[in-house]
Amino acid sequence: MGVAGRLVGSVRRLRGRVRRGGAGESGFAAMQELVLVSSAGDALIAVALAGSQFFSVQPGEARNKVALYLLVTMAPFALLAPLVGPTLDRFPSGRRVALGVTLLARGALAWMLAGVITGEGLVLYPEALGLLVLSRAFGVARNAVVPRVVPEGVTLVKANSRLTLTTVAAGLALAPLGYGIGNSLGYEWVLRAAAVIFVIGLFFAWVLPSHVDSSVGERPAALLGRATVVGGSRFRRALGELPSALRSAVAVRALVGFLTIFLAFSFREDGGGLFSIGLLGLGASLGSGAGVFLGGRLNKRPEALIFGAVMLAGVGCLAAALLYMQATALGAALLACMAGSMGKLGLDAVIQRDVAEDTRNSAFARSETAMQLCWVLGGAVGLIPMPPWIALLVGAAGMGVALIAETVSLRRVSRSDRAARTAPMTVTSPTLPLA
Repeated sequence: MGVAGRLVGSVRRLRGRVRRGGAGESGFAAMQELVLVSSAGDALIAVALAGSQFFSVQPGEARNKVALYLLVTMAPFALLAPLVGPTLDRFPSGRRVALGVTLLARGALAWMLAGVITGEGLVLYPEALGLLVLSRAFGVARNAVVPRVVPEGVTLVKANSRLTLTTVAAGLALAPLGYGIGNSLGYEWVLRAAAVIFVIGLFFAWVLPSHVDSSVGERPAALLGRATVVGGSRFRRALGELPSALRSAVAVRALVGFLTIFLAFSFREDGGGLFSIGLLGLGASLGSGAGVFLGGRLNKRPEALIFGAVMLAGVGCLAAALLYMQATALGAALLACMAGSMGKLGLDAVIQRDVAEDTRNSAFARSETAMQLCWVLGGAVGLIPMPPWIALLVGAAGMGVALIAETVSLRRVSRSDRAARTAPMTVTSPTLPLA
């Protein structure tokens, strides 16, 4: 049997393993394959943008390019992302179509971006913004589909952890291939490969079971909090009372963005080169995978999982600041990515437990948008030049503040639970009419 035959056999065995436990009948296996294809395309796009906007220019110019990219793409994204969820909520019976449209549009934009990736114009930025918004729209539509394809006996948190591991695996597999194509043929060919992958993903969106388009019993979630805010600024009233789980999870996600951007520039300016950046990316992927693996087995108490994630990230940054070297900085980044995955799983568990079933899908969409925006805000802070040990101390201080806030919130919830358990039950009797 040749190499092609062994490859086909390996793919068949892998697909058979994915379809175990009812995943094939429920449609979860097709969803997992769709996420794999989408994540593979996103990984290639990230490689192309990093290779053309970061590695190919001088460090000072690269910092300016990344800052411009964040400003030009993220400022409109901050306005458009909150509209993605409500827009898709208006078409609840066309989820497969929404997934397919986002893939097709991403393929077209990736092919167009290939023609301008090596230029100096500003056309790159609106096309990159379109890819970013469409990727978020795909994530929103995916989160709406997942609860309807989860196999019998599998929790939503466990299903999300499997999909996250699929995303990590796609990044680990495609990122080295993308760098190889970029260095040998040019990064425009990396984008064209991503476009082809996105178009292939249309097949996996099409074979999803028809019941994912059912909208029975759903209504949009207006807020992620427990109560509507009637006072304060317009911004606060729009956000509502964000639960402590979301605050802590987005704090860890902001730290991940901060360390990713800051350490990438720090290693490059210190002469680390592509090898150090590759180690940073490898550590981030391994940390994310380890966090998903551990979090999926420690999700019985989501508040404790989130608390542990914040503490893990803070301790890692503090230890790296006190004993700074490149190895300890890489360890801090790995622990931060591990904590980010654990915090996300804990947040998913809290939403699954505390948000009504008919509003849960929309709540997942809003939380994903908040996580994305906070990663970008952390990355923007990471562009500020500072000594590495100070940057790590800043990260540790941020986690300390989040840890205090989470502790206060947990104590408040604990007091409320004790009060509810000890409150006497009041039995009311019907009022009899007076004679």
